[in-house]
Amino acid sequence: MIYSDDDWKGIDPISPPGYNKTKYNIVFDQHSHTIYSDGKLNIRQNVEWHIAMGYNALAITDHNNMRHLAEINKVRAEYRDKNIIILSGIEWTTNRIHLNFLGVTSWNYKIKYKPNDDQIINAISKAHDLGGIVVCNHIPWSVNEFHMKNHPSRETLVEWGIDYFEIVNDDCKPENVYDQESYDFCIQNKEKVGMITGTDMHIPDGLVSGGVHGWTLINLKDFSEEALLEELHKENTKILYSRNPYLDPGKHR
Repeated sequence: MIYSDDDWKGIDPISPPGYNKTKYNIVFDQHSHTIYSDGKLNIRQNVEWHIAMGYNALAITDHNNMRHLAEINKVRAEYRDKNIIILSGIEWTTNRIHLNFLGVTSWNYKIKYKPNDDQIINAISKAHDLGGIVVCNHIPWSVNEFHMKNHPSRETLVEWGIDYFEIVNDDCKPENVYDQESYDFCIQNKEKVGMITGTDMHIPDGLVSGGVHGWTLINLKDFSEEALLEELHKENTKILYSRNPYLDPGKHR
């Protein structure tokens, strides 16, 4: 499949099910990939896909690198003028856990593929020192599909200082898309940890789940990257989930 910047031109964006525009002005995806790791889209194409899928804010979180940063900076102001917010980030990818660090603008620390507890704790601390938000990604995928044998428990991760659990991940098998256990945990520990959704988009029309199922809602007074990060630090989010997937409306060759 060949993708171009115009694949979503003229497409009416989908409306997330149950979305109340008068209460929330941000529809956010915290997890996506580009050609700078194992994704198929460049930065502009990634953003255009998100717009078509009903998002007006997104994070680009390529695996273990931030080579996308220069290209994000080239288009960020253009899309901000269109009321689209782009956050930079990184998916800290190991054989024990995948963590997203949202809002960081550099990562110069070596990443161990087989980290011990102290190395995970140290990575979380460094992300926070850089002003980042830390999300534990797709526990059902990590445990049931990648078969991580020593994934830290939710209780342990909260003790280590993570900010969010990813409740919906669209690049999992259908039975692993919605993480009910993490949702219940977040409800029981709402003063300690928040809930968030991620498409984990690598291929726009090739999500393993069959399409998009989740959106994260936030309300901002100031429409900016800084305001979005500030609100994320408050862990004051609402998630929307659709059992039925929403398909990529782009036209590809």
